[in-house]
Amino acid sequence: MNKRIPVIVISGFLGSGKTTFLRYLLRESNKKFGLIINEFGDVGIDGDLVKSCNGCDDSDEGCIIELNNGCLCCTVQDDFIPSIKSLLNFNPDIEAIIIETSGLALPLPLIQALNWPEIRTSIYLDVVIGIVNGESMLKGSPINDLNEITNQYDELNKIDHNASIDELFEEQLEVSDIVLISRADVLNEKEFKSIKNLIKEKFNSTVPILKSLNGKIDLKYIFDIDLKKNNYKKFISEEHDHNHVELVSDSVKLNYFLDKKEFEKEIANVLSEIDILRIKGRIWIPKKSLPLQIQIVGKKINTWYEEAPLNCWRPIDSGGLELVIISFDSESINKFIKKIKEKFKVLNVLK
Repeated sequence: MNKRIPVIVISGFLGSGKTTFLRYLLRESNKKFGLIINEFGDVGIDGDLVKSCNGCDDSDEGCIIELNNGCLCCTVQDDFIPSIKSLLNFNPDIEAIIIETSGLALPLPLIQALNWPEIRTSIYLDVVIGIVNGESMLKGSPINDLNEITNQYDELNKIDHNASIDELFEEQLEVSDIVLISRADVLNEKEFKSIKNLIKEKFNSTVPILKSLNGKIDLKYIFDIDLKKNNYKKFISEEHDHNHVELVSDSVKLNYFLDKKEFEKEIANVLSEIDILRIKGRIWIPKKSLPLQIQIVGKKINTWYEEAPLNCWRPIDSGGLELVIISFDSESINKFIKKIKEKFKVLNVLK
């Protein structure tokens, strides 16, 4: 009988620090992983960021699978189960599978899907890791501008087949075996204890709650076999409506670029005029050896220079901008792209 492979689920709200933690885990654990990264949009920015950490090169397509539908559980038979099988077939020596969920994914349907007959003889759920942004939690919410995002969502009047933002965040923490507080470097001890007590009192009273500084934690909490890792089991038998926040996404490639400071200034002006949930991408700036990586949640902008895979999109002969935009409705995305073109004086959109 083949040995069953453990599965690690990493869950957390938008901008919580999932990819940062995943990158640290891959670099420091000295294990061979298969990865499933679930995100929105056709451009796999998150997947590109973890490839080098997992020892993958551009010719190794079997170690990372990116699912861009935004919700693994809506396509269990079409996408998720084949992805698990593919990882096992292409990588017979992998020691574990890591699933990074999209920032607005309900984790419980995914956990239940891991028990489907087609795959449960080959894998088992080992641990669910929930990550929250400590800086945002100082305000009692999973994201800095939660009220703006919630209002934008509510104004769409999408009631059926949707979970509220609060319900989503609550479930992400309830099913976790370990909770990581990211951005712990900006918290003093009193603030950390306050966030820790809030999580224990409101969401989950029994699990370890740890500081995470730039993704770093003591990995014994992930791989220690003595740690109780079955908190999610108390929810498995419950009837669970597969409700989730419905989102739309689009991507744009432009022949125009701005330097780091100019981009941050101009994009802040655009975001002040329109509500967008999530933006990620990169800018190729002439004479810069590395592209500028872009991660935006709400109106919080984060950029840094980092290498990109050889097979990703690159502009020809000049600078260029590539963005994935996620929102609750396509109208907001269309307005955003229009304003980008107006403010940046873009003449044409690249394919």
